[in-house]
Amino acid sequence: MRILFIHFAVLFTFCLCSNIPSSVLELNEKFVEVKNEGMWFIEFYAPWCAHCKRLHPVWDQVGHTLADTNLPIRVGKLDCTRFPSVPNSLGINGYPTLIFFRNGKRIDYRGSRERDALVSFAKRCAAPTIEKITRRQLDKVKLDSRTDPSFIFYGKPSGAEYEKFQEISNKMFSLVRFYSLSEDKENQEGFKTRICVLKDNAEFEFVGNVEELEHWVNRERWPGFVAASSANLAEIGASGKLVVLAVSNELEKYNTSSEIQKFHSLVESASKELRKDRKLWERFQFAWLDGSDLASQIQMTTIKAPHLFVFNYTTYEYYLTEDEPQKMTKNSILVFLKQLAESVDKGTVVAFGGRDLFTRIKRMVFEFYWNIAQMFATQPLLSSCLFGVPIAFLSIICYSICSADFSVDRDEFYPDDEDPLLDDEEESEKEDEEEYDENHEKAE
Repeated sequence: MRILFIHFAVLFTFCLCSNIPSSVLELNEKFVEVKNEGMWFIEFYAPWCAHCKRLHPVWDQVGHTLADTNLPIRVGKLDCTRFPSVPNSLGINGYPTLIFFRNGKRIDYRGSRERDALVSFAKRCAAPTIEKITRRQLDKVKLDSRTDPSFIFYGKPSGAEYEKFQEISNKMFSLVRFYSLSEDKENQEGFKTRICVLKDNAEFEFVGNVEELEHWVNRERWPGFVAASSANLAEIGASGKLVVLAVSNELEKYNTSSEIQKFHSLVESASKELRKDRKLWERFQFAWLDGSDLASQIQMTTIKAPHLFVFNYTTYEYYLTEDEPQKMTKNSILVFLKQLAESVDKGTVVAFGGRDLFTRIKRMVFEFYWNIAQMFATQPLLSSCLFGVPIAFLSIICYSICSADFSVDRDEFYPDDEDPLLDDEEESEKEDEEEYDENHEKAE
């Protein structure tokens, strides 16, 4: 009895420990009535979706992290199979779909599904479109802007520049942070009205007309050497720059003895050097890929790290250098980009890929092959069962059809004593004998 009680206590304790409280709210169809009230960050999912299952633990972490920040953001999730009226009213077709609702304004999330990226997006959506800061807060903003660029307006919040700055912040506050620092009595000397971007441990000032400010913000809202993926590559390409993509590896880039680490550091130093040439900086954006999957799909061939190419997302064309990755230097990369810019302006550049009909068909075939190959590489047993069993059944059916004998054995239908053909033959023989006998009698 005592042992039974101990087992029960252990089981009860285990159940309590496994039932970890979550900060993520389970929502139903009534969410449509309250979505315009306050701030919501919602995951719309389906239980059968594999991507949703992988996101669930990350989503729980997002809920706990945002709860600790004391921001007025309610994190929730909604099962679209139980409450189909909600996704129908919001026009949701794919899963998972992540949407931030800010006092009735809908902001769709299309970035990577990592905790830090999701939390950073939620904080940007919840913050004021232009956050006012002081000189003491500026150092913290610069520290946070090393990996997440921010734009700051120095000066009195008035005039044509500030109005344009405010207009842009109303459009892009969910993508990047905007700050305003006014002149104070303690720092009147040397204070200049200007607009700057804080990124890569540096501050870069906007130079140009007010009409060019929005285009400049779009170009400068990414770090100099940003991590690219299938989720954000379209937005990086929307900046109007050609994307210099370095195929690297998240783990190997920290290994000092690895060739990938040396290549990654080389490309990063080239991105910093490119900043000194304003014309080239306005044409190219450096980025790196974790793994070669996306690069292989773009080039429709198997790519191995390290690798470097230039990608134009607008036309889906890419450009290759003749130098091998092991022989590249910082200067050779910059010379290649300079020559490429000149060739593009002259119209003499040799481009691969594109969006023509033949290339699209070729890309569809390659993506089908690539997905099958990835399935066998990651889940060989499951893939073998998935494709092997139907193929085996089809083979058996084809073999049975091809090897079947369709000839009919007469004995299966007519026994020897009931064969109509034999009866006919016997009757004809009897008639012949009778005719022979009659003829024989006449002849006598």
